[in-house]
Amino acid sequence: MRKNLGLLAVLAVVMVVVAVSGCNNNNNTTGTDVNAKSTKVAIMNHGDTWAQVELVANVTHKNGTNMTVYIENFIKPDENVTIDLSQIMGYGNEPLPAGTTIRVQSWKGLFNETKGVGGIGTLDIEFQGWSNTLYPTEKDNKTPVTFNPVPIFQLPKEINQSVSFVATTEEELEKIKGYDTAEQEPIYEEEIITVNADGTVTITITVPPELCRAIASLV
Repeated sequence: MRKNLGLLAVLAVVMVVVAVSGCNNNNNTTGTDVNAKSTKVAIMNHGDTWAQVELVANVTHKNGTNMTVYIENFIKPDENVTIDLSQIMGYGNEPLPAGTTIRVQSWKGLFNETKGVGGIGTLDIEFQGWSNTLYPTEKDNKTPVTFNPVPIFQLPKEINQSVSFVATTEEELEKIKGYDTAEQEPIYEEEIITVNADGTVTITITVPPELCRAIASLV
C-alpha cells in the first residue's frame, strides 16, 4: 500500500471508510455486511473490464481510536461493491453524524482474465453514497469517474468475483499486500465525501483522474 503517498484526511467530524458487501447490479446490495440505516458508499463498474479501486484512509473510530484503513476493491463489469462507513467506524446501524467530511485519495486500474490484456481500455465507474435505507433511492446522486486510455493488466488468478479486501492492522495489511498492484494502478484521483443533515451523501471530485505521479500527502 502507498503509505508514503498520503491517506484520506478527516476534514470535519471523525471519519470513515469501509466494510464490504458485493452487489449484483447497480442498484442492489447482497446485504449481510451492510446495515439498513448506516451510511454507505458503493462503487459501480460500468466498463467492459474489471476495475480495481484502491482507497487508503486515516480514520478515527467512534470510541476515539485512530487507525489507518486500507481497501483494495476488484469489481466485475456491471457489478458493485458497497462499503459500510458506519460499521467500520463503530456506529453500527446508525448514519454517520451530519457534517462528516472526508478527503479521499485513490488509485485505479483495469484488469481482465484474458480479453484485452496488454491493450488499452476505459475506466468507467461511479460512486454513490446514502444513509437510512438498505438500497439507494432516486435522491442519492451518483458521481461518475471516467478516464482513457488505460492499460489493461492480467487479473490475479485468485480473483473471480467482485470483492473488497480490508485491512486495519499491520497484520491484516500483510495478508493483502499481494493485491497492491501499484504499478498497475496508473490513475490517481481525489474525492470529497460529505454526509448531509438528512443522511444523504455528496461525493465531489476535487482532483480529476490523472495518470499517476509521485504525490506527497496533503494531510
